[in-house]
Amino acid sequence: MNETSLLSFARGYCLSCRERLQTSWTYHNLFAWREAKLCDTCAGQLPAITGPVCPECSSPGHVDVCSDCLSWRRRTGDKGWIKNVSLFHYDDWMQAWTARWKFRGDAVMAAAFYHDLRRVYRQHFRGFVPVPVPLAPVRMQERRFNQAEVLAAALKVPYVLALERPDGEAGKQSKQTKRERLQTVRGFTVAAPDQISGRNVLLIDDIYTTGATVREAAQVLEAAGASLTASLTLIRA
Repeated sequence: MNETSLLSFARGYCLSCRERLQTSWTYHNLFAWREAKLCDTCAGQLPAITGPVCPECSSPGHVDVCSDCLSWRRRTGDKGWIKNVSLFHYDDWMQAWTARWKFRGDAVMAAAFYHDLRRVYRQHFRGFVPVPVPLAPVRMQERRFNQAEVLAAALKVPYVLALERPDGEAGKQSKQTKRERLQTVRGFTVAAPDQISGRNVLLIDDIYTTGATVREAAQVLEAAGASLTASLTLIRA
């Protein structure tokens, strides 16, 4: 974990530009200022998803279910799948941010999104059991933390490490094409079936790209007894 970011987090400095937080006083942030981890300028750069989105995957610009989700329905049925909700676009700013906190071990930077994650959880998924999408062991060894588990912990509700993922992935997904991602996500197993059986489960991950990861994980959880499944992801690529 980056020591500079950790000190910024603890001392009231913006996690992005490192300047002391100078928050404008409005009715909204009068009660939420203690949650702030970004200054107003950096917070204004967050590429929040707004406007119409696909009701099943949060793909922007769709009023009805998008063609990708219709394709998933035809291939798998998605019997217990509800939807994915994502918070941000994957633009250049978010890509640079992700590189800092995910690939360079700066896990504390995810704190900038905790407030929004909790808000979306309460709005869409209250009562669901969060289950972070696991990393393969080789990825966990490289990064030393699972970004999905960091986000799950931010919800401040008990989460369950119900899934395992063996080694053998064909390269990092960020380096793969859409077709390669759809073909190489394989091998989730349920580690704690008793903790998800008969319950509604919310998969937590950082990025939704093709949907292959969370939808395959959902199918495994449903086969193990989960009632309904959905996903909450930070970014919609």
